[in-house]
Amino acid sequence: MPKKAKGFETVAEALRSVERSTVRKKRARERHAADVAARVPGEGYEPCIVSFIDLLGFRNLLETRHAHDIRDVLLQLREFTAPVEALPIRRMKDARLLSQAFADSVSDAVVRVRVFDTQFNDGAFFHELLDLLHVQVECIGHGVVIRAGVAIGDAHVGLNGKGPVFGPAMVRAYEIETHEAIHPRIVVDQAAYQSFLEDARLRKQDHGLEEELRCVDRLLRLDGDGTRFIDYLGASESEFDDPASYFLFLENHAELVRRKLAASTGRVRDKFEWLAAYHNSVVEDVIAEFADGHRSAEAFMAEYEVDPEPFLRAMVISAMPAG
Repeated sequence: MPKKAKGFETVAEALRSVERSTVRKKRARERHAADVAARVPGEGYEPCIVSFIDLLGFRNLLETRHAHDIRDVLLQLREFTAPVEALPIRRMKDARLLSQAFADSVSDAVVRVRVFDTQFNDGAFFHELLDLLHVQVECIGHGVVIRAGVAIGDAHVGLNGKGPVFGPAMVRAYEIETHEAIHPRIVVDQAAYQSFLEDARLRKQDHGLEEELRCVDRLLRLDGDGTRFIDYLGASESEFDDPASYFLFLENHAELVRRKLAASTGRVRDKFEWLAAYHNSVVEDVIAEFADGHRSAEAFMAEYEVDPEPFLRAMVISAMPAG
């Protein structure tokens, strides 16, 4: 008869105790491996800025445009939203030196993910917003109208940005684009803005909060419903090579909105009526700056041989009947 194990009534009890101990040790090893993986860039979730970008009016394109026209629009969207390519990572110590954006696309949507838990804090939040401003300017310039949601949180993107892209922050960005953006605007989540205020990793390391806040707020505008969105019309002037290019952009923007209003009805028209109101508010701001002397009407007339007020008034979009 087998001898009883020390401290146990039966051999079976001793065997069960060994099994439980083995399970506990296995789980401890798995937790340790998960902790290590989470600290290795690209292996687990990383804190990221996630932008979910969607093409407005895609269903209408499917119904009214040829496949090769739709292909060209989607290729343009992917081109404009693609981040600048970074050098490949050759050594692990080179990983996540600075914040870096990656992009993934499916059908008419693009997901941009910018990692910011990096060795050097380079102003990740500001740079992502500025990139998105450029994206919207480029898209509008080619007749492509987008909306998007911007969130901050955990996401998986992979060490070299090869994906797959997934995670809670992507879900939140999608929710914002789908249920909160509504109009042709890039909406910044209030929680993301709060994270920027509280998390130094999102700011440039040699900037104080006030300095960084001025840079970020210059790119944003508060809508009537309290929503923050990227002010691509008002904040983009300094991004053009010269004032003439900016005013030409405003003029082309007005024509695009007029065409969209003339051709749309119902809920789609509501979106372009919002865009017309946003456009008009920016133009009125510029007119007011000439009126109060913040801009020189005399210098404008000397440069372009035109009175700025009637020139700008012609860009105001009047109410027009539905198409």
